[in-house]
Amino acid sequence: MAKSGVNKPVKPSDNPFRSSCVDALGYVSPTGETWAELVSRIRATGFHGALVGPHGHGKSTLMHQLAALDPPPGRARHDVIQVMLDGSNRGAVKDAIATTAGRLFIDGIDLLPWRMRSAIGKREQVIVTSHRATKLPTLMRCETTPGLLGELIGQLSPPVYEALGEDAIVTLHAKHHGNIRDALRELYDRVASGQLII
Repeated sequence: MAKSGVNKPVKPSDNPFRSSCVDALGYVSPTGETWAELVSRIRATGFHGALVGPHGHGKSTLMHQLAALDPPPGRARHDVIQVMLDGSNRGAVKDAIATTAGRLFIDGIDLLPWRMRSAIGKREQVIVTSHRATKLPTLMRCETTPGLLGELIGQLSPPVYEALGEDAIVTLHAKHHGNIRDALRELYDRVASGQLII
């Protein structure tokens, strides 16, 4: 069982909150909508719309899982193009808009100039992520809850979940304004330093 206090540090490869473990978590709807229900609803839109929400609220995780659906022959999945903060890959985005057949996935459309956003919005099958509403229909408003954070902590490390308890998880969620990734990074640091025993 995990305990609070100062203990022996944990190696990165043994930390249950390391990036590879966090990245392996699947999208969990805070509304209780099942994955099958969510996929059915998005299929009905023709894969056309936006995943909207703040940083760390599950937009990119959901997009990558949607991109893995129905891969084209000979490919493991559809491509997801992540827009860089500095705009250094706008050329790649422009090329994708012009050449990608079928579904297009753009992570961070709000970082692009309006002309590119307009061109993306005209595509029949496109899913984008954005921090605010776009001209595309909103497919999902991604928002986290303390209960969702607790569920993910429990998946990664039941002992840490037990050690923290519900009140501390609520506090952790509020401290990071619902940003699940930042909350889990804090737990990584606390486990790594020995503040929590796994």
